[in-house]
Amino acid sequence: MSCQNDQERFMRLWTASQPAVVGYIRALVPGDTANDILQNTALTLFRRFSDYDDSRPFTAWAMGVAKFQILGHRRDAARSFLSFEPDLLDRFTEEWTDASQAADYRATALEYCLDKLSARARKIVQMRYFEGLTGVEIGGRLGSSDASIRMMLQRIRDQLRKCTEEKLSTEGGAA
Repeated sequence: MSCQNDQERFMRLWTASQPAVVGYIRALVPGDTANDILQNTALTLFRRFSDYDDSRPFTAWAMGVAKFQILGHRRDAARSFLSFEPDLLDRFTEEWTDASQAADYRATALEYCLDKLSARARKIVQMRYFEGLTGVEIGGRLGSSDASIRMMLQRIRDQLRKCTEEKLSTEGGAA
């Protein structure tokens, strides 16, 4: 891969697909071995990016490469904590690819719905789910009681659930 644009394109595609590939590998391979397989998968994808067929989803291609990395590791190790027949591994790969695509749809819908929240609601979500603060801590920062923060969070979650379900149903994603 010689062109800067190809490298940037690879990085964008890999960054978007990496969470699905990481989950797939970790579901099939225990412990630190999963990290080694992930690194080998990323390196193989990078080296073979010129072979990538744009008509196929990048995540599906990446999953296929990861599958062969897993099979290669199992062949080399000759003993594995978790072992699947190749047909079952093929099915699992297909199912995981579909599930990760559905999760991508849900994540996109959730981002859209988060943007529609009021500034105060977004701040509460930020503090609770991204900063990991408790209701008491959030209430202390915003001058509200723990009970009112819990009630607001419940309302925000309901609003986000309804919004994402609506967004997914209008755009054809899985709810």
